[in-house]
Amino acid sequence: MYLKNGTEITEDNAYITILQDQNTTSENFSITFFYNTHCGACHTAMSYLDDYQELNPGVVISYYDLFNSTENRELFEGIKKEYNRQYASVPIIFMGNAVLEGAGAIRTNFEPLVSGYAGKNSPGFSSSTPQAVISPVSSGHEGISIPLIVGAGLLDSINPCAFAVLVILLIYLMSLGSRKKMILAGIVYSSAVFFFYFLSGVGLFTIIQTTGLVKAFSFLAAVFAIIAGILMIKDAFYPGKGPSLAIPEARKGTISRYIEKSSIPSAFILGILVGMFELPCTGGIYLAILSMISLRMDIGSGLGYLLIYNLAFIIPLLVIIGLVAWGLPPERVNEFRVEQRRVIRIIIGCVMFFFAAIILLELF
Repeated sequence: MYLKNGTEITEDNAYITILQDQNTTSENFSITFFYNTHCGACHTAMSYLDDYQELNPGVVISYYDLFNSTENRELFEGIKKEYNRQYASVPIIFMGNAVLEGAGAIRTNFEPLVSGYAGKNSPGFSSSTPQAVISPVSSGHEGISIPLIVGAGLLDSINPCAFAVLVILLIYLMSLGSRKKMILAGIVYSSAVFFFYFLSGVGLFTIIQTTGLVKAFSFLAAVFAIIAGILMIKDAFYPGKGPSLAIPEARKGTISRYIEKSSIPSAFILGILVGMFELPCTGGIYLAILSMISLRMDIGSGLGYLLIYNLAFIIPLLVIIGLVAWGLPPERVNEFRVEQRRVIRIIIGCVMFFFAAIILLELF
């Protein structure tokens, strides 16, 4: 929520602050709604507005779709400048002295703002406008289960790539006789993996939402998840035969060099490199989660889910570091990884099929 002068309002009842602002008047009042046809959160907001207008036909709302419309985008940029917004994401409403950005802000504040402006005799209303309070409209695309996000992050973390590199790093550092250095390097490595994945997800999510390519990206993510799931299960039964989901052989030498440097800065660089090189292993689940978030939420709401996913992603890595710190030999961890590799691959492959099915069902 923002005032027209660009001031952000973070209170739960932001509409009260807006209605009490001295610049909130009935002059030149209008309601302008910008959306994108391929934005899941936009459809949630549109569903709410459609239901509202059925009960309040006197309220005039101007709709503008930004997808493939240069004219509407130019209008959007002009209104952003008028409302002192350098950056803004859809769905968004510009009304009087207020900016409502995101489906949540619209559903929470739109009706009381409309009622407040109607009380000021704004020209955007007819005299017959009923002042009914509308409950937020639920949508089939709204919300994602937090346990699902956490579970996906935890499972993705124990993939054969990042898990294996961490164990090898700990074994090598233990051979140098410095447990303290080993623990610190492990934490730095895990932090680097977290920052790389989180920032990559934020960047990709922002591009998807601002370009309106949600459905196209989601379809490609579902296809990728299916292919990755097939390869993961194939690797469980026929490892090393045909195409595989693994860190490319050409990159393993680079990783080994940074492991052998055994320094804290090299552990951070190693985490970044592993994040880049292991995408064939972990990309299936991560892209599927990004797709599900993009279909159901706007940027503001989705970032919290990305943060939860990536925190869950590094929890197993931190647990391993903690166990080794308490005396568990990293060799034992490596033995467990090797012994359970087939089971882990089968489970991850099935989960990829599950996420692909969810995405395709939402699209079609």
